[in-house]
Amino acid sequence: MGFFGFLGGMASAVGGFVADAAGRLVSGFFGKEKKKDSLPVVVQQIRDDDRVRQAEIDYFHRKEARELEIVKIQELRLKTDLELAKFNAKNEEKALQLREKEVEIAKGLKEQELQLLRQELEDRQKLSAVYLEIIREHNAEEIELKREEIQALFDQQKWPGVLSRDEAERIFVDGQQKARLLMLVPPPDISDDFPLSFRDSLKKEIRNQLKLFLEKYYSLDESLSPVEFYGKYFDRSVFDAEVKQLETILSAVPTAVIYTDITDHEVYFNVRFWGLQDTISLSFEPWNWEETYESLVANGTEEAKSLRVIRQIIVTLHKLYASFLADFYYLNIDPNYEPKLFNLAEEIPEEWSAFIINNLREIKTKYSKLYGEELQLLVELDELKKLDWTLKHTITAGSIVRSIAIHPDGKTFASGSDFLPNDNPLKIWNLETGENITSFSGHSKDVKSVTFNYDGTILASGSSDQTIKLWYSKTGVTFTEHSGYIYSVNFSPNGELLASSSGDNTIKIWNIANNELVCTLTGHEAWVNTVLFLDNNTLISGSYDNTIKVWSLHNQSAIHTISEHTKSITSLTICPQKNMFASGSSDGTVKLWDLNSYQLIASLNNENAVNTIAFSPDGKLLVSAGINSIKFWHLGTKKLIKTLTFTGAIFSIAFSPDGKTLIRGGDDKIIKIWQVNK
Repeated sequence: MGFFGFLGGMASAVGGFVADAAGRLVSGFFGKEKKKDSLPVVVQQIRDDDRVRQAEIDYFHRKEARELEIVKIQELRLKTDLELAKFNAKNEEKALQLREKEVEIAKGLKEQELQLLRQELEDRQKLSAVYLEIIREHNAEEIELKREEIQALFDQQKWPGVLSRDEAERIFVDGQQKARLLMLVPPPDISDDFPLSFRDSLKKEIRNQLKLFLEKYYSLDESLSPVEFYGKYFDRSVFDAEVKQLETILSAVPTAVIYTDITDHEVYFNVRFWGLQDTISLSFEPWNWEETYESLVANGTEEAKSLRVIRQIIVTLHKLYASFLADFYYLNIDPNYEPKLFNLAEEIPEEWSAFIINNLREIKTKYSKLYGEELQLLVELDELKKLDWTLKHTITAGSIVRSIAIHPDGKTFASGSDFLPNDNPLKIWNLETGENITSFSGHSKDVKSVTFNYDGTILASGSSDQTIKLWYSKTGVTFTEHSGYIYSVNFSPNGELLASSSGDNTIKIWNIANNELVCTLTGHEAWVNTVLFLDNNTLISGSYDNTIKVWSLHNQSAIHTISEHTKSITSLTICPQKNMFASGSSDGTVKLWDLNSYQLIASLNNENAVNTIAFSPDGKLLVSAGINSIKFWHLGTKKLIKTLTFTGAIFSIAFSPDGKTLIRGGDDKIIKIWQVNK
C-alpha cells in the first residue's frame, strides 16, 4: 500500500494544518498580486529588453498565422461533415464511400492541427528561454557587485559563518552561468526527545527525497524551471538570524529557504524567499504531529511504522512548499509558465495542494490575460512605429496660425490666424489639394479658435475682438457677451450648445437654436485657455491658473478640480473611445485622466511646453506639439513613438476623421499637411 493509501483518514487531519499553511502561503506571496491589474514587476522589466520585445512580436505573428490555419482546418471539417450529411439522406452507397474518404481527410487534418499545436508549444518554450536568459544576465550583474562586497567582508575577516566563502563563490559562479532558483533546505532542528534513529532518518529523508523530487520535476538540466537544491552542504540546522545572514550573502541570487523546528509534539515550518522584489518571510502555525501519531497507534499501526508515517508527512510537506516556491518564482518571470504543481498528484495528496493549485490557476489565468493584452499592444506599437508620415503640402497662411479644425467629411478644414489688414483671419482649405477655397470676413482681430459641429453644418470662431461668430448655416450670428479674448470654442456632441472660454476668466454656454446665452460658469482665477464638452451636460476647462475644472450644466457649477499641473493648461482633448481625456500644459507634460473618476492615468514628458494635443480617431495615438517638435505617443503603452523636429512654435494640430492625415499650424505662418504611408 502506498504512503497516501496507508495514511488514509490521517490525510484529512493533516489537511487542516495544510489548509491553514496554504492560506498563509497564498496570502503572503500572492496577496498584493491579486489586487493589481498588471503583470509582475520583474516580468515588466524583462519585457523592456529589446530582444524580448522582438521575440514576442515574432511569436505573436507566428501565433496569429497558426490560428488562421486552425480556423481553415475547422472550416474544412465542417464542409466535409455537411457533404456527408447530404449524401446520407440520398445515397447510402455514396455516403459510405464519402465516409471512408472523410476518415482519411480527418486523419490528415488532425495531424495538421497537432503539428500547429506542437509549433505553438515550441514557440512558447523558445520565448521562455529568452526570458530566462535576460534574467540570467540581470542576476549576473547583481552577483558581480555582490562578489566585490563579499570580498571586502572576507578581507576584513567579518565573514558570517553559515556558508563557507568557497561555497558562496560556487553559488555565485553557477548563478552567473545559468538562470535558476536556489533552494536551501538545511536539516531540521529536532528535539533530543526523539530516538536518534528518527532524527537521523528524517534528516536523510528530507535531503534525499527532496533532492530526487526537485531533480525529477525542476531539474537543473530542465531549461524552463531549473532549481538547484542545496541541502547536503548544511551539516546542522539554521535559525532565523542565520537565515538573514544567508540573505545578506546571497541577496543577488534568487533563493528560497525552507527550515523547520521539531519539538516533542509539534513541527514548525518556516519559509523565506528573496530575489524578485521584497523579501517574503513566513512562519506557519505548528502542526501537532503527536496527535496524528497517537491516532495511528490507536488504529493498530505499529509505533515504528507510525513514526515513519510522521516522517513521510514532513517530507511531503517539504515537497509541497518547495514546489509552490519554484512555481511562484517562475510564474513571476515567465508569463507562459505552466506550474508543475498542477500535475503532482502522485507526489502530494490533492486535498493538500488543492487550495494552492486553485490560486495558482487564478493567478496564471490573470497573468495570461494581461500578457495577451500587453502583447497585442506591443505589436500595435511596433506597427505604429513603422508608419511613415510624409509631408504632402506646405501652405503659406499669411500670418501666425492659431487654430485648425477639420470638417467631419474630411474634405476641407478651417484655419484661424492672426489678423492682417489686407487678409481675413478665417479661411477654408481643400484638405486633398491644400488650396484655399474661401475666407470669411467679420472678425477685427486674431481668430484664436475654430470648431465644427458634429455634422459640419456650422462653423464657430472665437477671436481676440471678444466675439464669437457662427458661419455656414448660421452665418451672421455673433455672440458678444464676453469681456476678454475668446481663447476656445467647442460644440456639444449633439450640436445644441456651444461653449466658449475667455480671458475674462469665464466660460459661457450658448443655445444654438435661439442664439441665446444659457449660463456663465465662473470659478477659474485666471483666463480660461481651453474648454471641451465631455458629453451634452458635462464640460472640462483648462486655465492659466494651472487647474482643470469639470463642470455640470445641471447645477451650472464646477463639480471637480484637478490641480496636478504646475503651469497653465493650454489644451484639452477627449479620447474617441470616451474612456479618458488628455491635458497639455506649459509645464512640459501631457497628462491622461480617467473620464469617470478623473484620476491620473499617466503623465508623458514632452520636455518643453505643450501648446496643443490631439488623439487619433482610432484612439491608438496621441500627438503633442509645442516648441520645435511634434511628438507621437502610443496610447496603449504610453511610449514615445517618434518626433518630428523643426524651428518654431506649433499652436494647433488636428487629425482627419480617417486618421490618415495630420495638419499643424504655428508661428512660422505655415500650415503643413502630412499623410501616413504604411
